[in-house]
This record gives sequence, structure tokens and C-alpha cells, in this order.
Amino acid sequence: RADRRCCADVAMAVARGLELVLLKPRRFMNLNGLSVASAAEIYNLRPEDIYLVHDDLDKALGKVSIKLGGSARGHNGVRSCISALHSNEMTRLRVGIGRP
Repeated sequence: RADRRCCADVAMAVARGLELVLLKPRRFMNLNGLSVASAAEIYNLRPEDIYLVHDDLDKALGKVSIKLGGSARGHNGVRSCISALHSNEMTRLRVGIGRP
């Protein structure tokens, strides 16, 4: 469903006894951190509770990796999230899209 409070599409789910909040921001990529930070406040999430899924040009198409913390590595969407949350402690699921 659309959630105007955080300018995103939100779905709630339960997996293995864990309550999940799935968020798809409706903002431009370089502003999506505002949606993530708003959702974190609304749903009482800390940065370390957040799994950020994003594309990665430096990974081959379809390759996936998980990374905890670190820099944005030039990704404006990740940079926006780090800035809005005042933390880089979220786990990142990097999905390769390859270079054109």
C-alpha cells in the first residue's frame, strides 16, 4: 500500500517469526534516504535493522553480495540513506547490473 507518511510503497510481512517492513521509496534515487529515515522513525527501526537493496554497476549482471556498513561507493541512493539516517550501519544487499 502507499504510505504518504514516508512517500513510499510499504508491505508488511512475517518470515520465520520476524516482522518485516518492505519499503519501495517513491522519490528520486538521490532523495530516497528521506523515505527510509521516515519509515525508520514510523516503524521504530534502527539503522542496523535496515537491509538496503540497491544496484551495483561494478558487479556482473545478476551477481549479489552482502555488505555491512562502509561508504556509499559513489551510489547516490546509498549516500542519501547514510545522510538521512546519520549512520552507515545498515546492511546492504548489492545486486549487480553490470556496465553498459
